[in-house]
Amino acid sequence: MPAGKTHDRITLWLTPWVGLGTMIITHHWGYTGLVVGSFIFAGSMFGPDLDIHSVQSKRWGWLRWLWQPYRRSLKHRSWLSHGFLAGTLLRLLYLFGWILFALLIGLEVTNTSGHTHITWNDLGSTIARLLTDYWRIWAAIAIGIELGAMSHYLADHWVSAWKREQRQATGKQPRVTARRDRRKRRKKSRR
Repeated sequence: MPAGKTHDRITLWLTPWVGLGTMIITHHWGYTGLVVGSFIFAGSMFGPDLDIHSVQSKRWGWLRWLWQPYRRSLKHRSWLSHGFLAGTLLRLLYLFGWILFALLIGLEVTNTSGHTHITWNDLGSTIARLLTDYWRIWAAIAIGIELGAMSHYLADHWVSAWKREQRQATGKQPRVTARRDRRKRRKKSRR
């Protein structure tokens, strides 16, 4: 599995290609900018490695505590974190849940301060209107985020496959297995 800095290099190397491909498909600078920006965001701080203590989680700064429940509830490289579409969708829903929670707290604070009275229905209809009226923008953002996650999944998969192939070619075992075998041999020799 590549290190965080390797994933960063992959993201930076692929960014112009994602931009070029998006521009060829959409012929629209605005959508291209959204896809590229989302791709960089996903590659640098919203990728699959939020399920471990990683470079991506550190980049959230003082907000990294938001990802603690997510990290504790998922096994690293499970299909829920590293799965095509599923991992991105789960992270988006998780983050949306936190955003909605913050909005609800803000709504309650605003309503109790006496300045305005916004209802839950107002908030729900506003969110629904934003999602439906600007669906192309949300689609561009979602595509960029998924492309950023896919670059991560594919890099993990290719590096793991390459390492497995190298081990088979040289006859070497993975380090963990080799250590375990040495311990077993030592225990047998002590008997």
